[in-house]
Amino acid sequence: MAGGRDSDAAQIVPQLSEDLLMKLYHGPLEEVPWRGFLQALIAEIGCDNAAISLQLSRKGLASVTIWGETPPVAREAARDIGTIHAEMGDMDPMSNALKRTGEVMLLEEVASREGLEQDEFFLAVMKPYGIHQALGMYVSEPGGLECNLGLTQRGEGFQFTHAHKAFMMRLRPHVAQALQLFSRIQRDESEIEILTDTLDRLTIATFILDGRGKLLRSNNAAATMIERNETFRLVQDRLKVDGRVDARRFAEVIDQAIAARLDEPGETFVRAFRCAEPSNEGRGVLIRSIRRERHVSVDASPAVVVYATDPAPTTSFEQLIATLFDLTPSEAGLAALLTQGFSLSEAAAEAGLTESTVRSYSKRIFAKMGVSRQAELIRLILRSVAILG
Repeated sequence: MAGGRDSDAAQIVPQLSEDLLMKLYHGPLEEVPWRGFLQALIAEIGCDNAAISLQLSRKGLASVTIWGETPPVAREAARDIGTIHAEMGDMDPMSNALKRTGEVMLLEEVASREGLEQDEFFLAVMKPYGIHQALGMYVSEPGGLECNLGLTQRGEGFQFTHAHKAFMMRLRPHVAQALQLFSRIQRDESEIEILTDTLDRLTIATFILDGRGKLLRSNNAAATMIERNETFRLVQDRLKVDGRVDARRFAEVIDQAIAARLDEPGETFVRAFRCAEPSNEGRGVLIRSIRRERHVSVDASPAVVVYATDPAPTTSFEQLIATLFDLTPSEAGLAALLTQGFSLSEAAAEAGLTESTVRSYSKRIFAKMGVSRQAELIRLILRSVAILG
């Protein structure tokens, strides 16, 4: 692919191959995101290196740069350059031009060679990496994550051409989609980490099972129970309960929760019981189905959540309600008042809220808990909390 700008027509246009796209979409799942894609992109283009720079759109946050190949500088020097990059990121002429125009651009289209040799960012960041040529594009996703994808070349033996620009333009919508997937995965993982940390602090063991009853995820409290052989154990990735009576009851309720989820994807199935076997020390267990959309895979996706507490938990009434039924603190407070027999108008007065606000909260509470009347809500909460805390 070597050649000057005048020989663009003779250039072999890089191929947007199926293998390259597969590596791009697999990138968000890699330990180092997109490393495999970047290496494949280097091989396809024939340039020295490629990199992805990720940054949230808020100012003051340093970007994260992922290289396909390790840049040819010492580790300490790379660390120093990275620090300078974080401090001077908003001065990057290439990044600013890409963000302003929204196009794919060659470095020479951003500034002349003479101009670059007087540019502070180029001298402090790009030149130490030996970057002589660059081709870059900018994409962003609705959540605020921004991405610069760049190809770099150290010497003059290879030239980026307009054929390469055309290739990058064809690649761009796929990069935008992959970036959105990455952002969604990161947000979901962060939310799950926050949830599991909260449940750990409440000392509520939490197991998430898929549609086959296999364990997908557990928090620290749950893992500790398994490690200590306290009530729960894993048999071929399936969650089991000790004791013949408790084991049979647990298995039956899990099957019921999975079946209910298949039959009524928009409804919530909830059952709670206290272990009867002496070896399980009266531990409370609550099993709740996870609502699914009709188009979501049945077997592989989260289907059932199992909560279990110590025999003598110290969690407050409102905390338990919020945790078990995925309620906000305000919703949990209202649910607690309704459980105590307050009417909606009385609960509004007690909580210092308007009746319209309370009615709106109550609709969300009923939907999350899978009930339609206050009497059903009271019965479900009292039974669940009596068993779990």
